[in-house]
Order: sequence, then structure tokens, then C-alpha cells
Amino acid sequence: VKPDLLISRQGVKLKFNDFQQTTQEHVWPQLNKEDLITTARKTWDERRGERGVRLVGLHVTLLDPQLERQLVLGL
Repeated sequence: VKPDLLISRQGVKLKFNDFQQTTQEHVWPQLNKEDLITTARKTWDERRGERGVRLVGLHVTLLDPQLERQLVLGL
């Protein structure tokens, strides 16, 4: 990820062998590998139970720079 990109959220998705899924997201202003790994481990430990996991997904949502510019009001 380029350092000038604005991060909105980072998260983890687990898809289980019973076709259920769970997602955990956090709001962080910048990409943080340690926090993403901590979230992944916590989600794995708390939500997996005895189920097998068929997919682990990590995702980052970027802020739209146009949206950021539209929020600035010249009062």
C-alpha cells in the first residue's frame, strides 16, 4: 500500500467448513500490520470453535480522496 493512501478500515474474514462466516473490522487511520495480525488471531481464537476453516481473508478499505475533499467546508 502506498504511504499516501488513506486507510478507512482493516479487517479479517473467516469462512468455515459449515459455510458460515464471520468478519471483524477496526477503524485505523493507517495500515498497521501488528494490529491486523492481532485482530486475525483474536477472531480465530474467539469465533472458530471446533469448526474447520476454509478461508482466511485480510482486507483493507481505502478512503476515497474525493470524499475527503468534499468534507472540507470553507467557513
